[in-house]
Amino acid sequence: MKPGWLLALLIATGSASAQTKITIYSESGQRPMSYEENGVAKGFYIESLQKVLKKIKGYDVQIVFLPWARAVEEVRSGVGAGVMGAYYRPTERPYMNHSASIYEEEVSVHCNRDKIGNRKLQNYPADFAGLVFGNQRGYLAPGPAFFEMVKQRKISVVDGVEFSSLVKKMLVGDIDCVINPTIVMNEALAALESKGLPDRMRDNSKRIMAIKTETVHVGFSKKYEEAHPELKQFRMQFDKAAGK
Repeated sequence: MKPGWLLALLIATGSASAQTKITIYSESGQRPMSYEENGVAKGFYIESLQKVLKKIKGYDVQIVFLPWARAVEEVRSGVGAGVMGAYYRPTERPYMNHSASIYEEEVSVHCNRDKIGNRKLQNYPADFAGLVFGNQRGYLAPGPAFFEMVKQRKISVVDGVEFSSLVKKMLVGDIDCVINPTIVMNEALAALESKGLPDRMRDNSKRIMAIKTETVHVGFSKKYEEAHPELKQFRMQFDKAAGK
């Protein structure tokens, strides 16, 4: 068996003799959205993707798990056809054709309650000036205003690969806050507890506010499509099946 982050899920959508192969990346270890368990691909993103693919005939779709930043880079460089789980960012990611939305999620800020003290945190991101955030490489959900404050050194960012490692840093006070859907945050806390983190540490985490609702897409590689025109036909069928 391949390592978990390279697990491939094959989804046949037509007769074997007529199948066109398409590779789509998805983030590894992002419970409950996208992850591998005992050799089986699972998660809300995967389930949503499968529902769309079942409506499309003639393709052999391979889902390959990678860390998020690497998956995005593979799409940017044209190595892979697309990445599952991309938020709609046509300006920041002009190298992607975003599919029709296949999922929707609420993104929130979570902080170490002791680190934020008695701060009045009502306006995002302005009220978070001076704090240190943990953020996965390539994750754009914090938004343009947030990253402008980072550029101006009003907010600091510690980059990470795995979200759970950033959550652990937040719980022990090495960083102040993280951003992700609350459901992902809860899964990260449960995973850390299963690995020996004391139960009481969960209380160090406080959900501050929801900052936005994001639509989730497959980001198809424009560069890959230039070299593999069959991707355009697949992309058009995908959007039709997804209801665009």
